[in-house]
Amino acid sequence: MRKVLTEDLKAGMKVAKPLYLADGTVLLNAGVTLKESYIQQLKERNIPALFIIDEDLPDVEVPEMISDQTRLQATQTLQECMNDISLGNQFNARKVKKAVNNIVDELTSKRHVVVHLNDIRSYDDYTFGHSVNVTSLAILTGMSMGYNKLELRDLGIGALLHDVGKITVDEDILLKSEGLTDEEFAEVQKHARRGYEIVRETDGISSCSAHIAFQHHERINGSGYPRGLTGDEMLEFAQIVAVVDVYDAITCDRVYRDALEPHEALEILEDMMQAKLNHEIVQVFFENVAIYPIGTLVELSTGQIGIVVDVNKEDLSSPVVRLIKEDDDVEIEEIDLMHNEGIEIADVITDSKRDEYINT
Repeated sequence: MRKVLTEDLKAGMKVAKPLYLADGTVLLNAGVTLKESYIQQLKERNIPALFIIDEDLPDVEVPEMISDQTRLQATQTLQECMNDISLGNQFNARKVKKAVNNIVDELTSKRHVVVHLNDIRSYDDYTFGHSVNVTSLAILTGMSMGYNKLELRDLGIGALLHDVGKITVDEDILLKSEGLTDEEFAEVQKHARRGYEIVRETDGISSCSAHIAFQHHERINGSGYPRGLTGDEMLEFAQIVAVVDVYDAITCDRVYRDALEPHEALEILEDMMQAKLNHEIVQVFFENVAIYPIGTLVELSTGQIGIVVDVNKEDLSSPVVRLIKEDDDVEIEEIDLMHNEGIEIADVITDSKRDEYINT
């Protein structure tokens, strides 16, 4: 399975994962063979990419962080919350807790969870998909930091609701494809305080969860917003969400730019942890993210080309690579880079160049 940009989809490709809209509607089911009309519909709905079955890796599946059912329930719950807020009503805290508890239960029941791929979301549904991803990533990070289930729940609730203040921001600004004006950016910045006020005023939600909405854009050197807090003034929960919020935002497709590869995103986080993000939290987060997710096409330091087919939790920079091409164009064995010193990944081959490397 691999993610293919909608613009690169071709008739005949097969869908690897069901594609859901934010309301739970299945737009395309797994196993469906793409037709030109389907691809056109994806473009019209602003779906940036699709997971397709990789013919080069028919026997390799990418493990899910959480199930489609759990993800869909959380997405629909958040959508209901946003609808309630837009009508001036309190959202249903009980449903939020249930959705988050399901994510906590699912993640804590697994061992050695590694983040491979983001979900696919339309540009219009960005806030919903982003918030659910941030919730899962935050809980996973909290687990690695030794949080108990009650702490994970409060962290997850704040993460799921961290962007609810965006309901008060003009949608045209949120979906703008070019740079924001100073006035527009100032308006976007208000979502943190507004989100805090919305969550704080809701019965049954803890103050810690509300402050995640308030503080997730703060930076430990005081350069963030809305209050310019420094690290010792920020809740640890908010510092976790600040890290995973950045990661998810830059690894998913946006209306104004394409997604970064995980290894590129981790380099940005590594740079940001020098002054803006909590160093220890970033390091813990790194322990849970596949630098080279399963399905990534790579060039090794030997010049050989291969596809990542498994990861090593003990060393996420050294996955298992199935070689697919040598001088004689014969598919050969798999190499576990963790046990082959001197061989490392030299480059990641982007999807646009994939056919060039595999078929020549």
